[in-house]
Amino acid sequence: MIESRYWKEDLLTHAKRLKPVAKPPRWTERAVVNFEKELVLSFLIVRKLFEEHKVSSKSRDCRVTVYGCPLKVAKVTNRNYVLLDEIYDLKSEKQVLKDIRFVANQFIHSGAMYTYREADRNWGGVYLCSDFERAKMIYKVPVSVIREIFVLVGNDYPSFVLHTYNERKDDYDIETD
Repeated sequence: MIESRYWKEDLLTHAKRLKPVAKPPRWTERAVVNFEKELVLSFLIVRKLFEEHKVSSKSRDCRVTVYGCPLKVAKVTNRNYVLLDEIYDLKSEKQVLKDIRFVANQFIHSGAMYTYREADRNWGGVYLCSDFERAKMIYKVPVSVIREIFVLVGNDYPSFVLHTYNERKDDYDIETD
């Protein structure tokens, strides 16, 4: 990745589209698919920016509040995974702090994703978890948190990059401010 600006501009554009509006479009299967697809692609951008060291420690160290809903069945399988309210206790959600990389990985590796809207028909957020997390809990990520992540990462330009040779790895460690 030569220039991160263009990637970050896409994140900021998507963050704007996530703002609540007075008259949201009606719920359609296409709208849900496009919403979910844009979220996954945007979180791929976030992860790519992290992996390319195009963000500072401000984004790397940021933790956001999501909500974890514990498992209420003995086992999650590929057959029951789609029965969200039957396998997870959505009424027992608890606030949990997770870093941005963790949240991005839930979107990128989600085996199932459940979008929800608020009473005013604006997007409310997403229930999801990676295949690795599905046997523990599912996470509810509000749209406000998603927007917060996109705005933070989209505006984060490190002021320095330090390359230090690591003999043990026979490669360079890269550090940003």
